[in-house]
Amino acid sequence: MKKFLILILNLYMALPLLSCENNTKQESIIPEKESNGKTETVNNKILIVYFSRTGENYAVGNINIGNTAIMASYIQDYTGGASFEIIPSIPYPDDYDETCKISQQETADNARPAIKYQLMDLEQYSIVFVGCPIWYGAPPMIIRTFYETYRNELANKTIVPFGTHEGSGVSSCTNLVKEYFPNGVLLETFGVRGQNVKISREKIEDWLHRIGISKNNQSNND
Repeated sequence: MKKFLILILNLYMALPLLSCENNTKQESIIPEKESNGKTETVNNKILIVYFSRTGENYAVGNINIGNTAIMASYIQDYTGGASFEIIPSIPYPDDYDETCKISQQETADNARPAIKYQLMDLEQYSIVFVGCPIWYGAPPMIIRTFYETYRNELANKTIVPFGTHEGSGVSSCTNLVKEYFPNGVLLETFGVRGQNVKISREKIEDWLHRIGISKNNQSNND
C-alpha cells in the first residue's frame, strides 16, 4: 500500500512538468554553414538596401511603389531580413523625362547625390543585398554615394546586387561592386524587367535558393 501511494504522489508531481513542456514554444534556428561553396546564414543577419523611384516610370506609367522596391519586398519576404531604403535628400521629380535629364547630368558631373537618412548598425549584418534600377546602362549615381559612405563597413560583408531594368541587364551592378570592393565576397547578381517585376516573385525566389540564401521559416508569433 505504501509503494502504491508513493507511485500516485510521483505521478501527481510530474503533471505540471508535462504541461509546461507541451506549452513551450520551440524556436527554429538556422545555423551558419557552408554547402557546395554557398553560404547559408541566420536570416536576421541579412540586410536589403535599395533605391527605387515612384512617379512616372518607363513602360508602367505612374506608380506609387517603385519597381525595385517591389523586388526588394520579395527578397525580404523570402529571407526575413531587415531593409533600408536609400532616399535622396533632393527627391527626383515624378516626371519621367525630367528625371532622365537629371540622371544624365549627374553622370556627366560625376555627382554624388546626398542620401537623406543614415544607415545605423550596419556591423550586425553579414550579407547585404544592394538593389537599384538601371538608368542609361548603369546604377544611379546615388548608389556610388552609398558605397563610398559605407565603404569601410561593407568591406567585410557578402554583397548581393540586384535590380530592375528594361533590357540593359544588371551586369553594371556587379561591375560597380567589384570597383569598390575588389577583394570582397560577391554573390550572383540578379535582375528583372521593371514591367515584369510583379510576376517575377518565383524567379526571384529561385535565384535566392540557387545562391544559397535560406528561406525564412521562423514563426512571427511571440
